[in-house]
Amino acid sequence: MRLIGNVKNEKQAFLFYSFLLGEGIHCTYEIDKAEQKNVVLIWVYEEDQIERAEAYLEEFKNNPNDPKFTKVEFPEAPPVPPDHIGEPKKPQEPDKRSWKDHPRKIKKHPLTSLIIFVCVFLYMLTLVQQGQLVQTGGQLAMELGMTPIQQQMMFDYPSSNQKIDELLQQYSLKDYKSLDQAPPSEKKAFIDAQNIPTWQGVMTGLLYKFKGIPAPTSIDGPMFGKIREGEVWRLFTPVLLHGSLLHILFNMIWVWILLPPIEARLPKWKILLLILLLGVIPCVAQYLVSGPYFLGFSGIVVGLVGFIWVRQRVAPWEGYPLQKTTIIFVLVYVAALFGLEIFALIKNVITTSTASANIANTAHIVGGLIGMLLGALPFFSRGAK
Repeated sequence: MRLIGNVKNEKQAFLFYSFLLGEGIHCTYEIDKAEQKNVVLIWVYEEDQIERAEAYLEEFKNNPNDPKFTKVEFPEAPPVPPDHIGEPKKPQEPDKRSWKDHPRKIKKHPLTSLIIFVCVFLYMLTLVQQGQLVQTGGQLAMELGMTPIQQQMMFDYPSSNQKIDELLQQYSLKDYKSLDQAPPSEKKAFIDAQNIPTWQGVMTGLLYKFKGIPAPTSIDGPMFGKIREGEVWRLFTPVLLHGSLLHILFNMIWVWILLPPIEARLPKWKILLLILLLGVIPCVAQYLVSGPYFLGFSGIVVGLVGFIWVRQRVAPWEGYPLQKTTIIFVLVYVAALFGLEIFALIKNVITTSTASANIANTAHIVGGLIGMLLGALPFFSRGAK
C-alpha cells in the first residue's frame, strides 16, 4: 500500500475515494494528524494501480468539480484505516509514511459511560426510596406520592403532589389497598390534595372539550411552578429518571450504540450541548402536551438517531455507522407507541372515562425533529470550531 498524495479536506477526500472505488481502485484515506496539517492523505493498496490513481489525483486537483468526480455513487461510510499490508514508497516527502507509524488505539468513551452510570445510579436510588416508601406507608403510598429523588428531578413538583407527600408523612396508608378504605377524614384530605389545580397538559383539556364535559379546575393549575422559582435543572433532569428495568435497559443499550460514534467525532462540549438541547426542548414540549409526569432518555435516543441520519446525508465522509434497519426499527417503535396513545385517546373520547390523555410520544417526535435540525448545522461537523 502506498501514499499517493493528499487533498485539502475530508469532503474532497471522500469524493475522490468514492471515485476511485468506482474505477475499481482499492484505496483509503486518513487525516494528516501527525504533521498537524489541514490535509487528508490518500492511500492506494495495489502496486499496479498506483500510476493510474496518481494520474486521477492530479486531474482531480486541477478540476475537483468535474462531473466525473462529483457524480459518483457514495459508499455508506469511509473505511476504517487498514493495517499496513505493503511497503510504502521510498521517502521523498515528509509525508511518505507507513501505517505502522500510526498505531491504532482502543478508543474509550467516557461521556457515554458517565451518562449510563448516572442513569443507572439514579434508577437504583429510586428503587431504594420506593422500597422505603412502601415500608413506611404501604403500596398505596408509593402510588400516590413521589420519592425524594423524583421530588427534586421531575419536570415540576406541583402543589398537589407536595400536599400529598405532606399527608403521607402525617398518615399511614399501610393497611389500605385504596383510599376508599381509609377513614373519611383522611380520604377527604387526600382527595382535596389531588384536586389542587395542577397543569395536566393541553391534551387533557382537549379531551374534555371533545367529550362535551366541562373541564374541572384541577387540570388547569399554574405552569412551570418550580422552574419559575429558579429550579431550572428540572428542564433536563426528567430524562435521567426511568420507571422500570425494561425502560432503562432499552434506553441505555441505545445510548451505548448511538453515542460512541458521536463521541469519536465531536468535542465533549459540543456533545454536551447536543444532549442538552435534545433533552430540554422535548421535555418542554412533553410538559406542554401532557403535564409534568414523564421521564426517560428515549427522547434523546430518537434525537441521536435523527442527528446521525442527517449527518450521513450532509457529510457522508464523517462515517457515522447507522444502518437503515436501525432507523426503520426506531421509526416503527415510535409509530407503534404513537398508535397506542391515539387508540387510548379515542377510547377516552367515546367512553365515559375522563382520564388524562398522556401522549408520551411528544418527546420522541420532537426529539427526532430537533436531532435532524441540529444534524444539518455546520456547527456540528467533525472538525468544525
